[in-house]
Amino acid sequence: MHQTLSPWFVSAGGVGTGLWVLVLAVCTTGPVKAENPNSDASGTEDRVADALQITTDAARQYDFQVAGTPPRSLRLHDESILKWSNPIAGEVYGNVFLWTDQGRPQVIGSIFQWYSPMTHGSHEFHSLASEPLTGARDGTLVWKSPGAGIRWQPVPDSTPPAESAAVRLRQARAISRAVQIEKTDRAGVSRRLRLLAQPLFRYSDASSNVRDGMLFVFVQGTDPEVFLMVEAIEAKAKLQWQFALVRMNSVKFVATYRDQEVWRTEIWPWNKVRNRRETYTSLGPFERETAGR
Repeated sequence: MHQTLSPWFVSAGGVGTGLWVLVLAVCTTGPVKAENPNSDASGTEDRVADALQITTDAARQYDFQVAGTPPRSLRLHDESILKWSNPIAGEVYGNVFLWTDQGRPQVIGSIFQWYSPMTHGSHEFHSLASEPLTGARDGTLVWKSPGAGIRWQPVPDSTPPAESAAVRLRQARAISRAVQIEKTDRAGVSRRLRLLAQPLFRYSDASSNVRDGMLFVFVQGTDPEVFLMVEAIEAKAKLQWQFALVRMNSVKFVATYRDQEVWRTEIWPWNKVRNRRETYTSLGPFERETAGR
């Protein structure tokens, strides 16, 4: 999450966890709620429900299109894949949403609502597409992602994907566990992110070479910071694994796979985060909206 604070505050960052879709059958379960052992459950349920309604309403206002002739409109996944909170930063509750093309994720968004010490909402998005895309809210253009938002890499020295979906899940989880991510914030403080063991979303794409795909998340506390996509693809008449990482914060990240660096981001200046012309962008702050407007 990139925290967009009121003008008299300094900005910071964070985000959370989700659900999954069974391979080759578009069946879904409910969103996974990230465990938060330090939270006080009393008095939070109403705000969690309120934030879910507000963020879901906001997600439905967006229309994303991937470049092409004609452009392809993306489909909003039916429900949040993750509910999250960040009690260290304040009373803030968010949800993570996906927009897909033929079932394959193309945009991931974290939409969150503050209750204290601020009362505004913010929306952040990252392109997962291999082409440029645009985003409109209620018919007004708000984002132009200029190119590929994701960089795929083969998984080094990996066992080929199994024919069994259950075995592929075990293989993908093993790949995710071999990834370590170090976050360094704007104050220079570094910490290792925590992987949530289960994928948030599972998919396939019959229109491409993607046999199986899974979306994982690395969190700080319960707040998702980096998303990992792992896919089993058909290439040269055989299956092989590929992976990609994307940020959901404007700070520095370094990822290693079996102790070898595979991905790095640098701290972005605030004007880049907010210019709405990058593959990752943050929109807001928005004044508090009424649920179900």
